[in-house]
This record gives sequence, structure tokens and C-alpha cells, in this order.
Amino acid sequence: MLLNFPKSSTSANVLAWLDCLLIGLSVVMLVVESEPMYKKYFSDRDEDAHKLAFAANCIIMGYFTIDYVMRLASHPSALCFFKLYLPWLDLLSILPFYLELVMMVMGSGKESPDHGHDDKAYTVLRICRIFRVIRVFKLVRRCDSLLVLVRALSKTRSELVLLGGIVSMSALVIGSVMYVIENPKMLSKSVVHHHDDSEMIDSKFISILDSCWWAIITITTVGYGDMIPQTLPGKVGGRRWAALHV
Repeated sequence: MLLNFPKSSTSANVLAWLDCLLIGLSVVMLVVESEPMYKKYFSDRDEDAHKLAFAANCIIMGYFTIDYVMRLASHPSALCFFKLYLPWLDLLSILPFYLELVMMVMGSGKESPDHGHDDKAYTVLRICRIFRVIRVFKLVRRCDSLLVLVRALSKTRSELVLLGGIVSMSALVIGSVMYVIENPKMLSKSVVHHHDDSEMIDSKFISILDSCWWAIITITTVGYGDMIPQTLPGKVGGRRWAALHV
């Protein structure tokens, strides 16, 4: 009751707010460490900022580890516990910290490849740190509205899979057609519009996969504008497909 139901008592409510506070602090630290102007202060163990952030992260992860162990110990069945998705999210947010800790102990004092750190180890270290953002999903346990949304999505997963399949098939068909229409190597120069009589416009529809990217962006009405049809048939088809999927 104390860990899973914040409204059951004052102590449970305090723990819920503490959980949210530590999650928010952890995410803020992750964002600040990624900023170029602050990155140099967090990349060297000799820097005070690195020591402070490391100490704060150890406290946060210590709290989350104790919380996870207590949830596991208090659950009636360990097998049923691991059948739930939230415990796995909690575990994925905890384990990278200990992997990062082991790598830092075994590695050098610098955490940047510019200071002689092994490139592969550095990459793994950065991936471990990015996994901290998974802690955001722990908020689902503390918010009734989010739990309702998750349950609703879970009950409609078959419909969502069907929708995803329809979008994927549409993107494949439209992307294939646009690849044929917009690929300049498969067209005569007379079909392609020219800004200049002596220069043909370069097309970004260089493969079916790239064309499928444009199709998905068009179907979902996002419209990044990074790829646009250059031919008259492509423009007409793009307008029709965009209007059709609205």
C-alpha cells in the first residue's frame, strides 16, 4: 500500500512526491549534461560539477534501487511481478547506472574520446546515460490519468496494430510509386520541371526506402518539407494522397 497507492496514507503521498522529485531532478541533470556549454564540466572526473552530479546520481539511484527491491520483496509472487511491464521499465532505468559505474572504475579518469578514452567504451557509457530518461515512465505509476491511458492503449492494441499495418502498406505503395515518378534516372528529362533549361532539379527520392519516408510524413500530415515532389505527376499525386489520408 505504501509503495503502490499514494492516496492510501500521508507517508505514501510523501514517498510519491519524493519519487516524482527525484525523477525530475535526474532528467534535468541528463539534459544539462548534454548542453555543449556545460558538457566539459561533466566530462572530467576532476571537475567539481562532475563530482556533484555523480554524488546526486548515486543518491537517486540508491533510492530507486531500494524502492525496486522493496517492491519485489513485498509482491506475493516474483513470477507475476516480472510479468508486469512497469518493473521491467524500472529495471532498465537502474541497471545502466551500475554498468556505467563499473566502466568508470575500470576506465580512465576522462570520459571523452578526445582524452584517450576507448571509443567503444565511451559509446557504451553515453548509451547508459541516455537510459536515464526511461525513469520518466516511472511517473505512470504515480498518475492515475496516465494509468487509465495506458490501460486504454493496452485494450486497443489489436486495433493499433491494424492501423499501423494499414499505414505501412500505404506508405510502401505510395513510396514505390513516387520512387518511379520522382527518380530522375528513371525519367526522361522532358518529364522533369527545370528551374533552368540547362540544369535538372536534383531529386531526393533516390530509393524506395527514402520515398517511403516521404510517404509516411505525408500520410500523417506532418510535412517536414525535407523532401518535395518536383514533377507534375508527383505533385498531383502528393496532394491527392495527403487529402485522402486526412
